[in-house]
Amino acid sequence: MALSANALTSLTAVKAYLGLADDLHDNLLESLIEAVSAQFMAHTGRHLAARDYSPDPADPAYDPDNALLDGSGYPEQLLPQYPVRGIHQVRLEGVLLPPALGPGQTGYVLDAAAGVLGLTQGVFSRGRHNLAITYRAGFDHIPAELAQACLEQVVVRFQESAAGQGRLGVSARNLPDGSVSYASAPLLPQVAAVLDRYRGRSLL
Repeated sequence: MALSANALTSLTAVKAYLGLADDLHDNLLESLIEAVSAQFMAHTGRHLAARDYSPDPADPAYDPDNALLDGSGYPEQLLPQYPVRGIHQVRLEGVLLPPALGPGQTGYVLDAAAGVLGLTQGVFSRGRHNLAITYRAGFDHIPAELAQACLEQVVVRFQESAAGQGRLGVSARNLPDGSVSYASAPLLPQVAAVLDRYRGRSLL
């Protein structure tokens, strides 16, 4: 199997850490990388690896949960995914909003690191899915501490598995597509400490 775009570490890095030269456990390790990466996203409440978000059903990046938002009623709007790498388009009540390119100009401004969109005039009117944003958010390059945390958690999960000759075992179930899903295990204390720093909006 090939790792998805959500993977926070690589098979090569994990095998090097474990000192594995053959491919005997590659499928297990890749499944664990995906499981731990998903666990990290659940813990932080956000996608960490960069990806595109679009409100257009015809767009491959269509994601209504993250691109079709309810207007906040305030001049600021929190975007569900951050840091923001770029905004392609913002529509409020179907009206295209321009970026404010200079002092005194009308339009939107962005705090990219925190994922906060602001208006220089007016508010994001309240409504159900009345704010449509096409943007890219997440880390283009996974921060070293996140990648290391994911690697360490994967290694522990592998060592606890039957393949790693651990005594605890790993709870697994077969999925319809033939892949294997491994149940979440408690986070290592040092891993949880890293992830907790990515649950707020002030981190660059």
